[in-house]
Amino acid sequence: MNASPEERKHPLFAVLVSPINRLSDAGAILSALIFCGMVLLILAEVVLRNFMGSSTEVSGEYSGYALAAMIYLGMGFSFREDAHIRITFVRERLGAMSAFVLEAACMLFAMVLSGLSCLFLVELVLTSKARNLTAYTPAETPLYIPQAIVLAGMVLLTLQIFGRLTALIVGGVQQFKLTHGAGKN
Repeated sequence: MNASPEERKHPLFAVLVSPINRLSDAGAILSALIFCGMVLLILAEVVLRNFMGSSTEVSGEYSGYALAAMIYLGMGFSFREDAHIRITFVRERLGAMSAFVLEAACMLFAMVLSGLSCLFLVELVLTSKARNLTAYTPAETPLYIPQAIVLAGMVLLTLQIFGRLTALIVGGVQQFKLTHGAGKN
């Protein structure tokens, strides 16, 4: 969330929102590094197949894992930067108080869904680890590893939603009206 100077002065920003933003930044940086690694892996596969008659045997599998990791690790940062698609035509037609309540309700709903997704993913990772589940590929990758990366990304998104919801509630209707230009009242 791109905070205004007034929001940055609030003690809650330093204690809660700023650390969550740093975690989201770290997720975005890791996502970018994974993208670079995926590009290098695909280039190596192309070179090996076309010029050496060989293969890495894992490029398809690991590129898929990398894609999932990139998407999930970048979701918190994307949310903070308002890069997710949002339909705002209803909010734009409401008064400030109604728009504020709608925004808070949507954030709460999104946080609950993200939190439940995190709980599901924790169970999935623990089950995969306990059962020693591996991919049905030549690499036999332990499945808990890519699943744990997806879980980390969902945790980042959930934290980012929590941070925005908290900032929204603490900022109140007037701050919401200033930052979103919401409402007629």
